Amino acid sequence: MTPCRISLLGLCLDLYHTMIPEYIPVYQENLERYGAILGQRGMLVSRRLCFRRDEVDAAVSDAEAADADVLVIVYLAYAPSMIALPRLVRTHLPLLIWNVQNLAGITPDFSARQRIENHAIQGHQDLCNGLVRARRPFGLASGHNADPRHLAALDDWLAACRAVSLSRKLRVGLLGRPFPGMGDFGVDETLMALRWGPDVVDIPMADLAAHFEAIAPSAVDAEIADDHARFDIDPAVEPEHHRYSARLALALRRLAAERNLHAFTTNFGSFVNCPSIQTAPFLGINHLIAANHGYAGEGNVTIAALDALLGRLFGQSNFCEMFTPDYANDRLFFYHMAEGNYAMARPAPPPRLIQVPFFPDSCRPYLTPVYRYEPGPSTFVNLTTDAEERFRLIAFEADVTDDGLDEPMTAPYFFIRAAGRVGDLIDAYGMAGGTHHLCRIRGRRSDQLARIARMLGMDWVRL
Repeated sequence: MTPCRISLLGLCLDLYHTMIPEYIPVYQENLERYGAILGQRGMLVSRRLCFRRDEVDAAVSDAEAADADVLVIVYLAYAPSMIALPRLVRTHLPLLIWNVQNLAGITPDFSARQRIENHAIQGHQDLCNGLVRARRPFGLASGHNADPRHLAALDDWLAACRAVSLSRKLRVGLLGRPFPGMGDFGVDETLMALRWGPDVVDIPMADLAAHFEAIAPSAVDAEIADDHARFDIDPAVEPEHHRYSARLALALRRLAAERNLHAFTTNFGSFVNCPSIQTAPFLGINHLIAANHGYAGEGNVTIAALDALLGRLFGQSNFCEMFTPDYANDRLFFYHMAEGNYAMARPAPPPRLIQVPFFPDSCRPYLTPVYRYEPGPSTFVNLTTDAEERFRLIAFEADVTDDGLDEPMTAPYFFIRAAGRVGDLIDAYGMAGGTHHLCRIRGRRSDQLARIARMLGMDWVRL
């Protein structure tokens, strides 16, 4: 992923040009210092110290023209909010107020110079009040410029701001039609684009079929060789069906590239008795997922877009579904038809590529990799809408366990164990309105997700 594009807006009181002109170079020097810190966290595309409204207007316009992912606002000293507030409310850029200073602590010899160089908090409070009253989302990170805890929080806020700009660029492909009657992930796609950002691209099955017909045999040979390098091929996999699924995987990959898709979803039912495509493209879907494309099953565009966003922010994400509770052992079994992220599998043994019958008998069998996921702490994330069509981000933390099953499976799976009774988790998730599709990311990420929800203007529910 490309570096975060950061614009830095420094603010200071114009009156200080006449009251304490000797401090203006100090404030400029501090702005340069803070810019260097931000430059270690992304690409600094613009930087300016402003004293008047016209300067702020120009600086924000420069940030917009530079296609910044985030506008970081730093007070070098006090400044009244109205030199900046009108323009900040109008810009589309995500706003992060960085309440930072050089002074770590106040000692008994706290001097007048130290007071003059470290009195910015009043300006931040003035601006925050106005942004809250304007209902304009913003982030806020307060601390000393060398405190690792503060810098970690700054990193999280920068990622949350970037989530806004990334969301506005996401393109989600919907191949075929969603699963009939699944109401929980139904969404108004216009509101999704306007309030969150991702754009849904409807793709007819004929487009995939056209790419399928154009794949050269030599490309299929190379793809099969890659499968042999990636997977342990089950001896029961028939070469004819491997070639068909590999060709279909190439077609799907080319279709995603042609449409500039960041995420993809389809309903397997669209491939049942489809005259132009004889099986479900699960092998190709799994390759896209492992390459960090977002995905969700059954035509769920919301979770597919969320999966793409989380993958870009946290490295990898995988679409998943609660399947069966294990009440006796307070575990929850996750499983789906054939999709998974083999990039998140345990290092060994390699995923095993198997052939699975696809109903009805008139369809070809499909190929899919099966494996066990690497155990460890994880965060499970869902996105839905409430009765007013506002987006709601729901998350809980749990551990993917090292538990396995004796019975051979036809799809990747895992168990989780959370704190407390598994029944309580299921109850809380259902009462929050969580849908039956989720995304999983590694690690304990709830605090970071809370910041992301705030920047995206979404309701936030942590279970």
